[in-house]
Amino acid sequence: MKKLLFIIPFLVLLTACSPSHVVIDWVDFLQINGKHYTGSQQLVISKQTLVKDKIGEVRFEVNEHVKNPKYKINEGDAAYLSKGTDVYSIEGYPDHSIVAVEDKTKIHGYKLYSTDNAETLDVKSMDKDKVQRIEVYMSDGIKPIKQIKSLTGEEVKEFIEILEAGTVNSAYLPDTSKDPQMFDFVCYTAAPIAYRDTVFFDGKVYYWYSSELTIIDDGIVNYLK
Repeated sequence: MKKLLFIIPFLVLLTACSPSHVVIDWVDFLQINGKHYTGSQQLVISKQTLVKDKIGEVRFEVNEHVKNPKYKINEGDAAYLSKGTDVYSIEGYPDHSIVAVEDKTKIHGYKLYSTDNAETLDVKSMDKDKVQRIEVYMSDGIKPIKQIKSLTGEEVKEFIEILEAGTVNSAYLPDTSKDPQMFDFVCYTAAPIAYRDTVFFDGKVYYWYSSELTIIDDGIVNYLK
């Protein structure tokens, strides 16, 4: 069954002294060349030169202009991309199942969008034996702040082993009295697409979200500083 996220936006009803009104929290979608895409936080272009030809552009930014929850998505619409934003193909994806748009807040300067039927690509499903390099960044939860490590050779294997040896503990409640430290890590293979995820530290415990919240051995700190 095809996903219907793009035609059934999440609605938040706000009530106050004035009459109730609807605020639409759109899924980060893009509709281009007859394909429906969703923005990815997990995918990173391996290098800028893999971004190729322009295949279209955004015609209408829905979030800024649409207040009707029954709005029907049209060709060229995007939730949060400005009108005129160029959409590019990626080397290795002739079917355009993954495309790129410029975004200076993202690693290597591009944000990636994938179709709903694109293959699953993330740290959990990647072939870990093919990872050649891991970059580690300090993050504010929205964008990387600065790169602090580039792991190669045995360090790559050791980093992945620590993640995989983590203990699932969905009952653990991170300390929310302050924002956790966040470390984005990006795993590179020989493929055009790299895989991003995040390690958190709440002042006491290192953890990440695999299938569920997973506690990581403190030894991970050696690869985060």
